[in-house]
Amino acid sequence: MKGFTRILAQKAAQKYPEYNLTPERINIIVAASALHDIGKIAIKDSVLLKPGRLDKDEYDYMKSHTIRGCDILDQIEGAWDSEYDKVSHDICRWHHERYEGKGYPDGLVGEEIPIDAQLVSIADVYDALVSDRVYKAAIDKEKAYHMILMGECGVFSPKLMECFRASKAEFENLAEQYEMNSKEKE
Repeated sequence: MKGFTRILAQKAAQKYPEYNLTPERINIIVAASALHDIGKIAIKDSVLLKPGRLDKDEYDYMKSHTIRGCDILDQIEGAWDSEYDKVSHDICRWHHERYEGKGYPDGLVGEEIPIDAQLVSIADVYDALVSDRVYKAAIDKEKAYHMILMGECGVFSPKLMECFRASKAEFENLAEQYEMNSKEKE
């Protein structure tokens, strides 16, 4: 997650200075990206680890991890500076928002979604696609790349999709490194 987020953020910093993605800000976004799913610790294992497809009630419950995560972050107030706090909250709450407004929990549209959450959103989707999960096997990197570009995983910022296209080889190389490291641990 952190590696994919860094690659995409650095590319966005190069191409789109209006995002003000300084090296310091990128470091904060990358560090905070590790907390994107912290709310899942408040989700019952029967739903979180379900090997099959979730039903509507289970899916609605699973989606609550974004808000539950922000509640958890609120309980550890004062552990970090205000910028890290804001970025971690943005990412935790809005990493499932989609550019066209069909995401959750708030249905934000376009640039209403903070750039930090937009970056993590794409990294999260790619990571989920190319990694084994309890409910699915990893998808081929080329197929995952095209699924994201074609909008099969929701609509993302056109600017960030341009950065994603330009980062294809870096994403694939990092995914291969993660894959090799996982096999070595088995």
